[in-house]
Amino acid sequence: FFLPALARRRQKWSVDPRNSAWSKDESKFGQKMLEKMGWSKGKGLGAQEQGNTEHIKVQVKNNMLGLGATINYEDNWIAHQDDFNQLLAELNDCHGQGETESSVNNQKMTFSLEEKSKSSKKRVHYMKFAKGKDLSSRSEDDLSCIFGKRQKSMKTQQKNLWLSEPADGYNTVKSVLTVQEYFAKRMAKLK
Repeated sequence: FFLPALARRRQKWSVDPRNSAWSKDESKFGQKMLEKMGWSKGKGLGAQEQGNTEHIKVQVKNNMLGLGATINYEDNWIAHQDDFNQLLAELNDCHGQGETESSVNNQKMTFSLEEKSKSSKKRVHYMKFAKGKDLSSRSEDDLSCIFGKRQKSMKTQQKNLWLSEPADGYNTVKSVLTVQEYFAKRMAKLK
């Protein structure tokens, strides 16, 4: 059994990896300009000198997280789930899908395929199967989405209303006959 060796990478170490020569150098242009304006070492930048007193240090990003992401996944996941649940609850309240008394009564009146399969003596109750086949708990909007029925939009309904009531007094007749059939029928009437 042979394991191939990993490819070796060369690492280049600079003479001054912490860049301390730069930070200790007092002949920098920016530092000279700040000192002319009243700044001295040990003070922070800002109106009340509240800024950082140390240099900015670059951190190596060696993980697959996004910029600014923290590693406490569990807390973030719970917070995101709570936010998502709150958003769904607000959407349900806004669009009137909250449960009302009539919807609860309808659910009691219709039989549930899931409950029926649970009460069956034979072993036919598989949760995914029963839930997937049970359409009694679905609303009419859900069923139209599942079966691909498109609802007419308000624009098409307004167009149809406009076409059915002509404003100028002309009646438009729609026929199922083709042009050739229409003229053949007219010629037959004339003879």
